[in-house]
Amino acid sequence: MTVAQRVKAKHLPSRVAGRRSPSLIGAIEGTIIATAVVVGLDEADNVSPARAFWILLATGSFFWVAHVYADLLSDRIKGHHRMGRAAVMAVMAREWPLLQSSFLLAVPLTLGAVGVLGDGIALDASWLLGVAALVGWGIVFSRKEGHGFLGVLGAAALNAAVGLLIVGFKVVLK
Repeated sequence: MTVAQRVKAKHLPSRVAGRRSPSLIGAIEGTIIATAVVVGLDEADNVSPARAFWILLATGSFFWVAHVYADLLSDRIKGHHRMGRAAVMAVMAREWPLLQSSFLLAVPLTLGAVGVLGDGIALDASWLLGVAALVGWGIVFSRKEGHGFLGVLGAAALNAAVGLLIVGFKVVLK
């Protein structure tokens, strides 16, 4: 049994992605994508938090729709049957965490758009929140897997490294 199957079997609660989520993979992938988008936008010239907000949600929506479409198409090809409304709604719900994970990173952008945070601070806070969310996923998963302090620390560090790798690309490409 893979780690993903064990985690799914344990019905991990997903505080970042909402209620108990059948697609923790989507929530993690969505967090990585959202973080990468905000990091890229942080490097762009003259991108306001409001524009970054809409680009972030549009990108999350695009990936969500792409996953839903690919899942439905693959099921139809494999099963040689038509998809009913219930099946479409089930796939949309299962993949929802992929888009929903963008909402967390949108909060600082919203605060920047309404003037509570400065533009640079809003963008930096958004991608930092993405890295923090990845660290959180590492902690949640390793604790549910029964790892001790060192295991939790290792998982948090590994997930932080993934987030910081995205930020590293920003520095290298600058």
